[in-house]
Amino acid sequence: MAAFPRAAARPLRAAATTTAPAAARAASTAVSSSASPSRQFFPVQSSPSGPVRPTAKPPSQEWYTARPSLTQTLAQLDHAVTQSRAHLFRQGLLRSISQSIAHDAEFAAVLPHPRQRRWKPAKDMAAYLRTGAQLKSSQYKRLTATLAHLEGLVPYARVADSLALDSAVEPSSAAPALVVDPVALATRRGLADPDSARGEPAHGLAAQLEQLLARFQQPAALSSTGVAVERVAGQARRLGAQDAQQRVLAVGRRKESGARVWIVPTAAAAPPSSSSAEAPEAEDEAPLGRVLVNTLPLPSYFSQLPHREAVVRPLSLTSSLGAFNVFAIVKGGGQAAQADAVAMGLARALAEWERAEVEAGRRDEVQVSWRDVLKRAKLIERDPRVVERKKTGRVKARKMPTWVKR
Repeated sequence: MAAFPRAAARPLRAAATTTAPAAARAASTAVSSSASPSRQFFPVQSSPSGPVRPTAKPPSQEWYTARPSLTQTLAQLDHAVTQSRAHLFRQGLLRSISQSIAHDAEFAAVLPHPRQRRWKPAKDMAAYLRTGAQLKSSQYKRLTATLAHLEGLVPYARVADSLALDSAVEPSSAAPALVVDPVALATRRGLADPDSARGEPAHGLAAQLEQLLARFQQPAALSSTGVAVERVAGQARRLGAQDAQQRVLAVGRRKESGARVWIVPTAAAAPPSSSSAEAPEAEDEAPLGRVLVNTLPLPSYFSQLPHREAVVRPLSLTSSLGAFNVFAIVKGGGQAAQADAVAMGLARALAEWERAEVEAGRRDEVQVSWRDVLKRAKLIERDPRVVERKKTGRVKARKMPTWVKR
């Protein structure tokens, strides 16, 4: 391959370096001269062929929250509480609009809180509200607390409705129109007109509250045959069962332990004396309120003093030590959990025995019952606390490994 001479290569390189800037300037001049003032460099988007559809606005300001239906439902319930309390305040039944009815009501002793309704569980409530996720414990408590407040206003609303029927109703004292279906108003589910979610003021405040609370109430339970079974709550709930021999059976639970407890009054368990000569022997052999756990005496089964004190605490609180023979069968868990399970079953059995005696007329009804005393001591309801599980990478549930510098 023949190489070009140096003399010929130099003019070519010089020509290339001199013609490149000139060509660029010429091209830019041609583009600027050919472009018209009406034509822009960036193309304009073509106009749509059909009509422009406007962007839909959110139905409410709660649309931008994490759970719009729950937030708007709570807002509507709070507004219903304010409207109801304002109406009752104008009727002279409440001293204040904002304070709790347990302290400021004129007739708090005459019209106690009914507490008759059982609300839907958290899972069913989330499905009803269409939140898209499970409700947190704080959210469920907030919702049920507001519903319970509305339930407490029902007796006062009935009095207000009766006063309105007896006298001429002024326009300012008429019952407000509450939102009786806040979920439909929040989710727009099957709601053509927003005013259709409101109640009729002519029906009264109590009827509107009943209609509102019924939407959040737990439906009736069905038996195996499909028959509706009435749910019993509050003081009407049975804690045990009594047979013909006045023996009361109750169940107690704590952690993994479960206990069945029977109590028998010592007077009913004492055998009748056949003669006067055998009376001293009968008195010596009369039961003195023994406590048997799994066929063993209490000190033999529970060797530690705190466990024995926990078992007999319901008897101590009701001043019935030695008045009952206690038989318990307990399984599962450790000694502490078994002692608490037996104590819970014993407390429920004592409360049920007193109720049965009052209903039979063998015992006078008192203002403070055994059930109230034991419930105040937190012995009637089950303790839900359990041992927290161990986590990976930790010594125990929360303890971290000891940090060593070297």
